[in-house]
Amino acid sequence: MLLGIATGGLVLSSSRPDASAAPTPIPGGANQLRGVSGSLSSTLFNGKIRIRKMALRASTPGEFTPATGQRGIVLSWLVSNGTSSERTGYFAASLADADGVVVDGNPVTVYSAYYSLQPGAAARQTMQFVLPAGYAPAKILLVDKGSPAGPAFRVNLKTSDIPSPTEP
Repeated sequence: MLLGIATGGLVLSSSRPDASAAPTPIPGGANQLRGVSGSLSSTLFNGKIRIRKMALRASTPGEFTPATGQRGIVLSWLVSNGTSSERTGYFAASLADADGVVVDGNPVTVYSAYYSLQPGAAARQTMQFVLPAGYAPAKILLVDKGSPAGPAFRVNLKTSDIPSPTEP
């Protein structure tokens, strides 16, 4: 503590930071996206669109025939328009493991990641991922590429959310 004298009185001041100061933000990437976070069972709203009923499952043989050391999983969700005007766009999806290693998703069909929604309307979305052997996803990142795009969706995964390699 510093002690000083000012105009006939004693002034106490502290060199310690104020306890009510804002905490240091958690560091992110140089271009980290703003976003909302939740679990696979959450309903997430980014101010423009809402996603809910998210599920991960093993891909079927008709969707993906894995090469040696690979497996396929499919992410599905419902997207709905939370604005008062029509929204169109598409999603980019990525999985990240605990080390930040990313696997990008591919639409199961050409239009399975695209949407065109009137206010309050919903659409089903589907994205497929080809995982290398031993890859254990820890997060899903869904980025709405609508015009204008909204904040990203970050989904934290539990071990029980991830289909085992032997599930049909």
